[in-house]
Amino acid sequence: MAHKTLINSTGHRLHVTLIVRRGDQPSQVAGRVEVDLGTGDEELRERDIDYGNDVDIYLNGIEIRLAGENAPETSRSIVVQRGAALDDALNSNDTLEFLLDGEAVRIFPTNSGRIRW
Repeated sequence: MAHKTLINSTGHRLHVTLIVRRGDQPSQVAGRVEVDLGTGDEELRERDIDYGNDVDIYLNGIEIRLAGENAPETSRSIVVQRGAALDDALNSNDTLEFLLDGEAVRIFPTNSGRIRW
């Protein structure tokens, strides 16, 4: 089983879908993991998530939906080639932090657990 830490730093509730790859080739999907992230003390904004199994350990994509009025539309990013930037971001890092740049939610992958500004 694989593991990621998801951190919501947008200030808004988020719904994140992790798309799990079947095996090591991006042409197959093994399943999806749905995660809701809150905004702070009243709701969990950081979560450790397990996904996949002993064979299906890679992410094949991610969907992000920002909750709330006037929120940007859902974004969906899918890996089409091993070793591409998205593949590396999703599968070479243990932490995905989400920030809002005013127009869209951006993903900042790290292995440190938190972005340092």
